[in-house]
Amino acid sequence: MINGYTKRRDTEKKVRRSENRVAKKRAMLFGSLMLLIVGILLIVAFNQKTQNQLLQEELVQTQEVMDERVAEEKDLEQQIKQLNDENYIARIARSEFFFSEEGEIIFNLPKTNDENAEKEEPEE
Repeated sequence: MINGYTKRRDTEKKVRRSENRVAKKRAMLFGSLMLLIVGILLIVAFNQKTQNQLLQEELVQTQEVMDERVAEEKDLEQQIKQLNDENYIARIARSEFFFSEEGEIIFNLPKTNDENAEKEEPEE
């Protein structure tokens, strides 16, 4: 039985189906766009985290080098102070180059380790 009511109902069903299809397509489109954006943001965040870790490691290495340089600078400043001291220079010249004052005799004694001295002593 085909009358005006059934025709109208059939056309309404067709319109709803087409509207549902359009709504599903829109939802799929927006959903895929959202997934794409979230994926891009995750990739950017991961790259930033990796870069941050690399920079942190480089910072630690640079800090270690800087600490070494600061210690070296302090040592060099101490050496400069010592080299400006005439007594220190005289002491170095006497010990390393065997310079002596007038009337002094310098004896060069061999250096012995405590272990060598113990081995050379006779055991009882």
